[in-house]
Amino acid sequence: MNASLATLLVIDPLTLSYMVYGPCCYLCPDHLIVSHYQPVALCEVIKGGGDTALGQPIGGPLSVGTDNNDYTSMHVRLWELPDWAIDIAMAFQSCKLCGVNAGKTINIPTSNPLDLCGAAANALTGNALKAFNSALPACFPKLIYDTEFDPTWNTGCRDLSVAAMLGAVACSNPLTSSVSVWGAELCVGTNWGPLYPRQMASHNDNAAIAAGIAAYRAIHVSGFAVGSFPFNAAISVGKLQQTSPGITVGFGAGSLLLDTQMRLYPVSLEEIYTFVWWVPVVCCKSIDEIMGFCEPQMCGV
Repeated sequence: MNASLATLLVIDPLTLSYMVYGPCCYLCPDHLIVSHYQPVALCEVIKGGGDTALGQPIGGPLSVGTDNNDYTSMHVRLWELPDWAIDIAMAFQSCKLCGVNAGKTINIPTSNPLDLCGAAANALTGNALKAFNSALPACFPKLIYDTEFDPTWNTGCRDLSVAAMLGAVACSNPLTSSVSVWGAELCVGTNWGPLYPRQMASHNDNAAIAAGIAAYRAIHVSGFAVGSFPFNAAISVGKLQQTSPGITVGFGAGSLLLDTQMRLYPVSLEEIYTFVWWVPVVCCKSIDEIMGFCEPQMCGV
């Protein structure tokens, strides 16, 4: 488990954007201000059922029903990245980072108060996540959101409103598609079309891009509707990075730069994709942590 999770994390300097500034305070010259993007969540995009990127997939009848473009219907699991996994991915030098907890925040809900479908589903999803995480072994990543626990993911019924119609119109215009209101985005960037309805189906004929759309829709609905995503879920704040089957630099979800990189790689024959969500963080670090060698972080310590 440790090895498989760590191999799905790629800490590249461009996505990390590590910067060191002056002292944290007048009386602490040996501690400097550090800013960077922190990897916080792993997004598994799968067909469903026993499919997984964390270990050996168990394909079969539990997978999601498919159509002629079978990759257009996908499920997503969002996992909170444990610090020990990031430490392994960084060759045990993660003490230089601010850490996952530094990226936590509260997303202000943007759900329609008349959305009875979503309100009922949110309670069910929250209870299912709580029960699932309570049964996990120690040091296992925490499940933030699973579309298989959310009955609205299949139909998008929580978004069958004017927002869906506006999104379809706005995202066909290069000018309006670039407008991003924090938490009330209409489009998945400038290149990936409407965010709404936030559900499994995508009409994009590229399997990898369809997976990226599903990943960000899951981040958005878990952050601004269900309320289980503890990191900033705004498209204008975070970076989305594909880590399998191809590896990209992290850019805004649906941006031209990310879209171009993802299209350079072949699609996954297993129909399993992984992405990492990064958010900006700022903290104080000692000069020894920044310039020296770190002690390995152990699971449970």
